[in-house]
Amino acid sequence: MKNVRSFFPLFFIFCTFCKKDSTSNVEQVLVNGAWTQTAYLTDDDGDGVFTDASLPCQLGDAWDFMSNGNFEMRDEIEYCDPDAMSVSIIAGTWELRNGDSELFVTMDPSFQDFNFVVHSINDTLLELRLYNDPTLQAPPEERLVFTR
Repeated sequence: MKNVRSFFPLFFIFCTFCKKDSTSNVEQVLVNGAWTQTAYLTDDDGDGVFTDASLPCQLGDAWDFMSNGNFEMRDEIEYCDPDAMSVSIIAGTWELRNGDSELFVTMDPSFQDFNFVVHSINDTLLELRLYNDPTLQAPPEERLVFTR
C-alpha cells in the first residue's frame, strides 16, 4: 500500500507537465492537404435517394483547409466558361463545431456561409452534407464528396 501512495504524487506531478494536443483527429485529417471535389449529390425530395447533380465546373475544384483556420477553394471555372480565367481562388475561413461533427465555412463576402455536417472523413475521403431550409428553393439535402 505504501508503494501505491508514493506512486500517486509522482503520477500527479508527471501529468501536470503533460501537454494535451489540442488538435482533434478530424482537424488533423482535414488540414493534411487539399481535397478535390469528385461528386455533388442531391436528394431532391427528401426520400434518402441521392442523384448525381455535378456540373463539370464543380468537379476538380480543390478545397484547402489550412491549420490557421483559413480556407481556399481553387474554382476550375474554365470548364463552365472557356472565356474566363482558368482558376479563381475563393478565400474564407473555417472552423469545426459541435464536437467536430460540423464544418462551418465562411467564403468571400459575395458568397454565403455553409454549415456542413461531416458525414465521413479519413485520409483519402471526405463527405460533407448540407441540410437546407425547406423554404429555400434548394434540394432538402446536398452531399459533396472529396478525395485526395
